[in-house]
Amino acid sequence: MQKGARTIAETKQQIQQLTLELQLTSLQCEQKVKALAQQVFETTVAFRLKKKRFPESIDELKPASSATTKAALPPANPFTDAQLISKDLRQELANTGNPPCEFCKIIIEQDPYISAGFPLTLKNLKLKPDSSEPGAIIVKYNGDYYLAVWCMGISGKPLLEEKTQLPFVLFKDFSNLSE
Repeated sequence: MQKGARTIAETKQQIQQLTLELQLTSLQCEQKVKALAQQVFETTVAFRLKKKRFPESIDELKPASSATTKAALPPANPFTDAQLISKDLRQELANTGNPPCEFCKIIIEQDPYISAGFPLTLKNLKLKPDSSEPGAIIVKYNGDYYLAVWCMGISGKPLLEEKTQLPFVLFKDFSNLSE
């Protein structure tokens, strides 16, 4: 009977170990994805200021990336980084049915609901898309004036600000620029 109890205890300990590793790794990867989203945001802002419009695709944004940051677009996805994520954890992510891609998926879309008041509505707003693969970066713009960028965490849901628990969204209003 003790042999069975030992197996259960070891299994419970392994689960706790895997859970702790997942939480720590998730936090590290999510911080990196936020930094990558910031780079995409800065590149999109530079593109908008130079071209007087927003990019419609990642291919349009790539040349602006080399001028503003040293990172290539799309960037490598931290959720697939073998130095950050163990082989077992990568396998677990693959088993979830929503495995991360090697590179961050960047979605660029026009959205009429992005407005000057967008940052104030985050508490009551459901971001669309509200799920995608881990590490995805969403770039939304409304016509010529408003830009919002957010990114997805290990769960495939938008990352949250630690203090407010509201979605982590980078926002820029271009309506006050004289062009």
